[in-house]
Amino acid sequence: MQSERTSVQVVEVGREENGRKLVSFLEARLGPLPTGLFMRLVRTGQVRIDGRRCKPFDRVLTGQTVRVPPVTVQRKEKSLPDLPGLRGVFENDEMLVIDKPAGLPVHGGTGWTDSVHDRLKACFAGQAFVPIPVHRLDRDTSGLLLCAKTHDFLRAMHASWPTLTKGYLCWVEGAWAAAGWRTVVSELAKVQTGSGEQVVSGQGKRAVSHVHPVLVTAGRSLLLVVLGTGRTHQIRVHLADCGHAIVGDPRYGHGGGLLLHAAALSWPGHSFFVLPPWQDQFRIDPGHAQDIKNILAAAPAKEGTI
Repeated sequence: MQSERTSVQVVEVGREENGRKLVSFLEARLGPLPTGLFMRLVRTGQVRIDGRRCKPFDRVLTGQTVRVPPVTVQRKEKSLPDLPGLRGVFENDEMLVIDKPAGLPVHGGTGWTDSVHDRLKACFAGQAFVPIPVHRLDRDTSGLLLCAKTHDFLRAMHASWPTLTKGYLCWVEGAWAAAGWRTVVSELAKVQTGSGEQVVSGQGKRAVSHVHPVLVTAGRSLLLVVLGTGRTHQIRVHLADCGHAIVGDPRYGHGGGLLLHAAALSWPGHSFFVLPPWQDQFRIDPGHAQDIKNILAAAPAKEGTI
């Protein structure tokens, strides 16, 4: 068993959770903990709805905020399966977290006979439920991908998705001038071009990215980007519009291998972090991992649904 102490969370009740009993709401957000613990947290005033004390069987309503206190979560770990071409990060009875390599699509499609989904089907052949990716990750992007091992977990994650934080590391061209967090906002839309589908700014849906420098040199910068929303190619377009295309971006930069990595994935009760596999001048020293986590902990709140 592996234990983890969560931090204080203030979460908003989603439409799918309207009318749910408070103890049931807490269990869905924090995972399987003893019911007695939830009862004690509520009765001692550590859990509050809209800043007010409450009772364990009060029903939460859409739009209310619930203060969730720190708790110690026990993770039941299993030996990771042999995933061909995929690196397992964590597994329990409900979920599988993998570190997807760049160049591998999550789902197969026209012209692609290999994908994360195909490899999972091969690995879990004959089992009643093949793990299903919970979210999307671009083919050229490496990093953390969450997969559900049960329908209940898949539904629970879709319902609680606004509580999830996704953090990306990327090398970009040029010296990033802003210190601290900078929020980039624009409207993004998909359009068809002679070379295929492209995402352009200035029209479409609102997209929000929060950007913080990690390392800055005269020629290149290492950035941490936290999604405020989750649109197709959002990070790539936002950074290119800022004059700092991601190194190796074949669509919005100069090509050569996209250096964009989903490094952090967290929601109440769970937190995962993996550094990218980049080498030579793009290698990130493991000593920077804690600095990146500290920056991530102070990231602005997300908005919308990924």
